[in-house]
Amino acid sequence: MAPSYKVIHFNFNGRGEPIRMLLTWGGIPFEDNRIEWVDWPKIKPTTPLGQLPVLEIDGKGYTQTLPLCRYLGRLLKLDGKDMLEDLAIDSAVEMTWDMLRTAYKRMMEPSEERKNQLLDKLHGQMTVLLEKLEENTKKNGYIAINRITWADLVFLCGYEDLENLLFGENPFAKYPNLSEK
Repeated sequence: MAPSYKVIHFNFNGRGEPIRMLLTWGGIPFEDNRIEWVDWPKIKPTTPLGQLPVLEIDGKGYTQTLPLCRYLGRLLKLDGKDMLEDLAIDSAVEMTWDMLRTAYKRMMEPSEERKNQLLDKLHGQMTVLLEKLEENTKKNGYIAINRITWADLVFLCGYEDLENLLFGENPFAKYPNLSEK
């Protein structure tokens, strides 16, 4: 019997979207439990680490987006054929996630001065990291290696989040290979 899956995350994309996307890509049925922000205080203590997203597999909750995506990548055969390919995939994912961590921090920051500092940091990260991801994509046709992997799906979610969190600024305009993703 196939395991049952349930994604528990807020009612927006964010860190839960790569998990949803991988399950959908793989044709794996799952319950999509979207939490409203006002309900979070009562739900928080019921989660394994007091945070979301949570992926329940047969009723047992697991946390941390990237390990969950790595697990699903392996399950769906979207991982590497060897440890070096896995290293390239993990590196591409971390490049995407570095930018997203800064963008998410900026979104939650109450201080305008600190928001501006985080925006400057994000622009610096994007200059370096998007250039490298563009180079990878030009060389391989994909973000990490010469075939689609879970890194590509994480990047697609990150692409959308970065565009949304930068309020209309197109961070990918200078990167034609990434823009085709």
